[in-house]
Amino acid sequence: MTPAAPRLIALALGLLGGTLGAPSATADSEPPATSRPPLHSEAETRLMTVIALARQGDYNRAIDDLSDLIDERPNFRLAQLVYGELMVARAGRSIDPLIGEDVAKRRDALLAEAESRWNHRSNTATDGRVPNAIVQLAPEHEHAIVADLDHNRVYLFANDDGAPRLMADFYATIGSSGAGKEAEGDMRTPVGVYHVTRYLNDNQLPELYGIGALPVNYPNALDRTRGRTGHGIWLHGVPRATYARSPQASEGCVVIANDDFERLRERVDVGATPVIMTQGVDWVSPAEAETIRTEVRAAIEDWRHSWEAIDTSAHLAYYDADFVSDEGRDKAAYAAYKKKVNARKEKISVDIDQLSIFRYPGEQEMVKVTFDQAYRSNNYRSKDRKTQYWQRNDDGRWRIVLDTEAD
Repeated sequence: MTPAAPRLIALALGLLGGTLGAPSATADSEPPATSRPPLHSEAETRLMTVIALARQGDYNRAIDDLSDLIDERPNFRLAQLVYGELMVARAGRSIDPLIGEDVAKRRDALLAEAESRWNHRSNTATDGRVPNAIVQLAPEHEHAIVADLDHNRVYLFANDDGAPRLMADFYATIGSSGAGKEAEGDMRTPVGVYHVTRYLNDNQLPELYGIGALPVNYPNALDRTRGRTGHGIWLHGVPRATYARSPQASEGCVVIANDDFERLRERVDVGATPVIMTQGVDWVSPAEAETIRTEVRAAIEDWRHSWEAIDTSAHLAYYDADFVSDEGRDKAAYAAYKKKVNARKEKISVDIDQLSIFRYPGEQEMVKVTFDQAYRSNNYRSKDRKTQYWQRNDDGRWRIVLDTEAD
């Protein structure tokens, strides 16, 4: 008798209503090796291999392999559920009549986790492409993190001469109400470009947060201008009683398995590592990434040159009509201030170092740039850390909409 497809596995593989008695997968159906980064969740990889075996109808081997995984990680609830369903299916039965409503709800949450893990494993192949959210990384950023909130995935990138190189990716949980945080208590995970502000170790945290946490600087300057509220957005681990949580189960934080968190934490520089939270990752070729990088760098360089030339009119043209400064000045107030200051200048020198550029998610044609700025004139000098938000207008020109020293 051909066993009925376990409901969880059938749905995770898009085979609802099918059977798993005969092999239905070929070698070509597995993702190519180039799509798998060198660092990954070992437990997830083993579980996905088991599901692939089940899809081919090799229940005995799948059950044996899964039994070993459960022995090593008894808190991996999804693995336990797959094991139970495989055992029942091998006997030619269905598990559905055996469970109550409360158990069914917990099972559905695990099903959502399985779908997310399998869909990533089956559909993601970067093939040398890069996320368009990371345009340029300054040397100070040895690594960068991208959290794909729509697909429950956290990616870790290394800085390869200013370009991101994929190192690892992990399954993640986000806010129970999804992505796009706007207000305190809305149970959503923010969309934006942030950085890690500190590291909290196991001894500083309740058990809910697992082995550690990496808070980020939400709300940032742009969030505040948009009227967004809330606080306490972290990347953190899970309680030791479980291996992972369902896809939408946090109060807004990004949550990953403890062993994945430890791999991530080892590569985070507090105060420096950028964290981009986005709804979907747009993978582009290095050539496409270079195009936007060249455009933005040219705009920044022209802005700098106009400042050094003390060409106030040309310099102010790089500021959007809706511009807001760190001091709260609008475009008119900033223009008046700049004209007054420049009237006393005989020469100006502006040097930029440690330039990073990030395409800002959730905004129309916007980038966030950060850099160290050294300013010198005949009567003043300063060194500042600058953050600017540039937006491309309908005329195709990039202009500054927000300029801040605290972000």
